[in-house]
Amino acid sequence: MNLLSRLCALIAILLFSGALGAQTSRKIKLSPVSLGFDLPDSYKQRTFIKGLAGFVHKIDQLAGTMVLIDGNKTTVLTRFVRQDKPPVVTTSTSDVIYNAKIDSHFKFNGAYSIASTKVDRDKVYEIILTDVGYAFLPEDYIPYLEICRAATNVAPETRKKTYYVRSVKLTTVYTRAYQKVTGGSEVGGIVFSVDGEVYHTSDQFKLDYVVSVDLVSLEKLLSLQNCNDLINNEEIARREKAEKARLEAQKAEEEKRAREQALADAKAQVEDLKKTLHDNLERTGEMQRQLREAQDKEHAALIQLNAAIRQASELSAQAELARQNAESREDVILTFKNKDGKVLEIKNLEELSEEKLRALGFDVEILKQ
Repeated sequence: MNLLSRLCALIAILLFSGALGAQTSRKIKLSPVSLGFDLPDSYKQRTFIKGLAGFVHKIDQLAGTMVLIDGNKTTVLTRFVRQDKPPVVTTSTSDVIYNAKIDSHFKFNGAYSIASTKVDRDKVYEIILTDVGYAFLPEDYIPYLEICRAATNVAPETRKKTYYVRSVKLTTVYTRAYQKVTGGSEVGGIVFSVDGEVYHTSDQFKLDYVVSVDLVSLEKLLSLQNCNDLINNEEIARREKAEKARLEAQKAEEEKRAREQALADAKAQVEDLKKTLHDNLERTGEMQRQLREAQDKEHAALIQLNAAIRQASELSAQAELARQNAESREDVILTFKNKDGKVLEIKNLEELSEEKLRALGFDVEILKQ
């Protein structure tokens, strides 16, 4: 509400309060309020399609759609957008386009551009239009190839009625109705005068939404592109992509076979190593058994060696003792006399001992050399 409207309302309230309190009847003169002039040209030149009102809360889904407009009937056919480049969406809360009061003589009274707001006689509406959202597709976001391919089977008559939604604007429409004061009616809320008539309201603003679009005809869209070249180039690119995919698949298959062979070789090597390890373990067991036997033989030989060493030592000692005894012993000669007086000499007492000879009845004499 502008400052003038507020002042008028305040004056009206004070004047009417004073009139009622004093129980007097007098005319109240209010500062007149001018009714709204025409809508801005920039707003009137927009394309408003009533059949698209269902997209007020998802204008990004409306951008990029193909619509068929047949008289007053609008049909959404399909949507052409690139998955990697969705519509660009911006929002605003301060873009007030229009703010005025209008009556039933307003040129766009009841039009969809003001949310079908209908002003009856003896009423004045306050209306505020504000752009709050914008969704659009930049040139390089439009998938012309897909559109060209889809349009190949569209009849010429249908093409003339088919349009592509390039951008979408969302506008809020705030409206509030003012009643004409008649006779002795009580007045409250906001009050002002228009052409000598007094209007007042205690209502809050009502909110509606309006969608406007930027349309490009399918024929114009196709005329800007050489669809044959696009399709041919796409076909070539598709074949090149398919050939590249085939080569990559073939390479992958060869790589798979190579890896399978490498795996088979590795498995064979593992089996060989397992067998070799098993054989080595068996040989190791036999060698360990032989080692134990050799160690046992070594131990027995060591015992025998020690015994032989001891025996050799003892025999050596005995031999040495015998040698020493032999060297120190005197030579003895035994003589035996028989009955005839003949003498028998014996040098080796081991052959016949003295005691044995005496026992035999021989006289034994020991002669020293």
